[in-house]
Amino acid sequence: MSRITMALIAVALIAAAAAVSSSSARNGNSARVDAKVTRQIAAHGRTTFWVVLRDQANLRPARSMRPAPRGRYVYDTLTTTATTTQAPLKAWLAQRHVPYRSFWILNAIRVTAGSSIVKELAARPEVAEIIPDVVFRVPKVFPGHRESRPGTVEWGVQNINAPQVWANFGDRGEGIVVGNVDTGVLYTHSALVMKYRGRNSNGTFDHNYNWFDPSHVCGNPSTAPCDNNGHGTHTMGTMVGDDGDPGTNQVGVAPHAKWIAAKGCETNSCSTSALLASGQWILAPTDLNNQNPQPNLRPDIANNSWGTSAGGDTFYQATVQAWVASGIFPAFSNGNTGPGCGTVGAPGSYPESYGVGAYDINNVIASFSSRGPSPVGGGIKPDISAPGVNVRSSFNDGSYASLNGTSMAAPHLSGAVALIWSEVPALRRNITGTEAILDQTAIDTAGGCGGTTQNNNTFGEGRLDALAAVTLASGGGAPRRHHRHHRRLRRHLRLRLRHRLRHLRHRHLLRLRRFAAAYHVCSACGSELRSRGSGHGTARSAESAGRAPGARCVAV
Repeated sequence: MSRITMALIAVALIAAAAAVSSSSARNGNSARVDAKVTRQIAAHGRTTFWVVLRDQANLRPARSMRPAPRGRYVYDTLTTTATTTQAPLKAWLAQRHVPYRSFWILNAIRVTAGSSIVKELAARPEVAEIIPDVVFRVPKVFPGHRESRPGTVEWGVQNINAPQVWANFGDRGEGIVVGNVDTGVLYTHSALVMKYRGRNSNGTFDHNYNWFDPSHVCGNPSTAPCDNNGHGTHTMGTMVGDDGDPGTNQVGVAPHAKWIAAKGCETNSCSTSALLASGQWILAPTDLNNQNPQPNLRPDIANNSWGTSAGGDTFYQATVQAWVASGIFPAFSNGNTGPGCGTVGAPGSYPESYGVGAYDINNVIASFSSRGPSPVGGGIKPDISAPGVNVRSSFNDGSYASLNGTSMAAPHLSGAVALIWSEVPALRRNITGTEAILDQTAIDTAGGCGGTTQNNNTFGEGRLDALAAVTLASGGGAPRRHHRHHRRLRRHLRLRLRHRLRHLRHRHLLRLRRFAAAYHVCSACGSELRSRGSGHGTARSAESAGRAPGARCVAV
């Protein structure tokens, strides 16, 4: 057999293998069906599951955009991708009278069906995986007792030096909007009512674009915020609560910031459909009919004090990535399943999430505070720690309550980000730069489960210090807590430099193109210019010189 024949056979075999691989990528084997879905169908004949599509939106260009077009770009890109790629699948489901609900932030469809539909869906080329419908939880919190005396600023607010930010910078979070995905909010609470974005100057309320209840727990239609648990009212109070200006209950870190809320958790549990719908609303708030989305009304910060102890569950990761692309700071509690190593919950375990651990009034880590490392990429978790033991804040009966949990720690961090962005508007929606500042100014605290004194799987980068963070952000030169290089800061600077170089290169190419269009530089130019210089006029016509008619030669 000749070498040529052997070569042809080898090429044919490679092509056949590629064809098989391509075919395999388009048959049922390529769409992973989670074993839990199979078990649920075997037990009940049908179940509810999620069909995740292969095509996901490219949000990378949003990083270099200004805040206003950035939000619109992310929303338009996500919805366009979902509309285009889901259309054939939705038509297929409708023809078979299969109930479904479409979501665009993950590009997934929630379906209720049996085994035959699952098999056919898994064989479709646009389907990436079929996963179960799970329930997330509001982490169990524990009653505590009040640490500070009546009439004083709450201990956690004092601990992170927020009052010094108020006094030194005159900054209480003005101009910043915080949002929470939680159990709702008692919007008439005396510590919260004046900070609600839906309150008009005349004392009336407009809940459009300020409240979202996807499961209609607070009414159908759900026309005003409520909280049937108390958890969401408590976390919101830690972010912005104050019953005066100031009042006798100074429970919030950024008391002049405004708030909006999405009820992603029906009670002490949070359905995946409610969480995804809330994630979409945070990205582009809607009116009370869930219509007419407005990305420009999205909050600056989204606080999330909920999750699952399964730290490797990546169901919500696309939502967090979309928030970050849009410039929404993603604050997450780290979970309450400590003290074991590797107990961090999701979504706090994601690299994109800024996870928060909890410590007490003596700066001792709480035994319940979940530790890293993260099962998603193996990174250090939490990212930072904040007060989370005996935290007193507003409650859904109109009073105040002291609770324990990383749920109480995360809103301290969210309030601190509000202070940073209020004082330094140029940093607003700059997630990477803000995280670098938080990392650099955190108070180093040793902890176990791996890492160093400067960054470990117990405290993360250390204890939150709002004063140091605002001082550094404003150019005041806050003292460095340590001299290590910070990866986030370096990455931020590299990205800015890369973007600047691309911009300069693009501008330079445009100039060259304009130059070439205006002037045709050719080898004949030299002789033509010499001829002009000697007074003999043009030696040849433009055509004979190889230039377009009307083109000019110039000395270069």
